Amino acid sequence: EDLPDFVPNAFIAIEDRRFRYHFGIDPIGMARAAIENMMSGHVVQGGSTLTQQLAKNLFLSPSRTYERKLQEALLAIYLETRYTKNQLLTLYLNRVYFGAGVYGVEAASQKFFGKHASELSLTEAAMLAGSVKAPARYNPLADTDASLARARLVLKAMVETGFIDEHTRQMASATQPRIVRATGTPGAGW
Repeated sequence: EDLPDFVPNAFIAIEDRRFRYHFGIDPIGMARAAIENMMSGHVVQGGSTLTQQLAKNLFLSPSRTYERKLQEALLAIYLETRYTKNQLLTLYLNRVYFGAGVYGVEAASQKFFGKHASELSLTEAAMLAGSVKAPARYNPLADTDASLARARLVLKAMVETGFIDEHTRQMASATQPRIVRATGTPGAGW
């Protein structure tokens, strides 16, 4: 409830556009991913919903097997029957990995931008949502330019899903957030 609407909407737009409408698994998304993967000859898209990602993060190993995917799907359906969409989204945002050793949107906001998640700008929210795909590559500390490029894709997805309008996207795309870099003495933790 403390987050601006655009924060969870950024994650929904880029990770699971039909989050509010499916029952834990998204047959349309799975079919789309399967077709794209077959056409390319290798895995280029995933079909996991936010709820499936949450199930994997909470209960399963990161191994890529059909057995684990089946378990993930069953757990996602179970979670959807026990929790509301907002509760699932809250759990997801508090558990997801953002890179640089950071889990959860509040910790990521503090680490990368030096502010509470409730104070994030639209561009910062898009950068965080974009980093979930490949946290080591897209987190703002690892590669700010790659993070901003991925954020532009998130903003475009937000327009396509109706969460923001084109003018808002253009204004957010023109914004350069301030990334907080660690100022401690290197190796001080040792």
